[in-house]
Amino acid sequence: MSKLLLATALVAATVLAACSAGPSVPTSPSPSGSPIPSAPAAPSLPAKPAAPAPPASQPPDLQPSKPPATGPMTIEEKYLVAGILRGALDCVPVRDNLPPKATGGVDCASDEPGVARIGFYLFDGDADMLDAYYARMTSERVALESGGCFEGEGESGYVPDEGMSPHRHGCFINDAGFANYRATLPGFHVYIGILGRTADTRALESFAWRGSQDTPGSPTLWGEPAG
Repeated sequence: MSKLLLATALVAATVLAACSAGPSVPTSPSPSGSPIPSAPAAPSLPAKPAAPAPPASQPPDLQPSKPPATGPMTIEEKYLVAGILRGALDCVPVRDNLPPKATGGVDCASDEPGVARIGFYLFDGDADMLDAYYARMTSERVALESGGCFEGEGESGYVPDEGMSPHRHGCFINDAGFANYRATLPGFHVYIGILGRTADTRALESFAWRGSQDTPGSPTLWGEPAG
């Protein structure tokens, strides 16, 4: 081969190589390749807790299921209201769920901060009054003659007597956790019930006896009306 032909062949090979040496273009991945990972899902937020129910504005057993009695007060109800000396106001008749054999009853609000309600109940005689009182003490599992209200619950006579004194008072904490005080006023045949706003039974007893100057004394919330 002549030198001219050899040189021509070398130039042609060099040009061909240069044309085929351009940048390679990547091919698209095949459908069978690994998929592109997706963004992770946002973590789920915990459910917002429900708002707590607002506290009751008064003890649960004072939220009546029925509206208060309407109409003029009876003679018995007027008698009870007329005898109130202090601590009770805005009294309304009670004609449903009276204590057994009660002939009348009134339910009252109070201006004493620790007192929710005060009830006054009238009977035809002391025997019926005491039966209702003892029944309540029994239902609350308060032992008779167990003492005063200093330890939360107790029952005793507040006027000495050779037998079982009809002048009685007792206290207990109901199932809802509120203090209760009960007292009998023999001779007048009146039974008093006080419901507190806390579990402090001693405070209810002190309220019922506030201002008592007699010995042995008695609760000072009610007295026989004048005239």
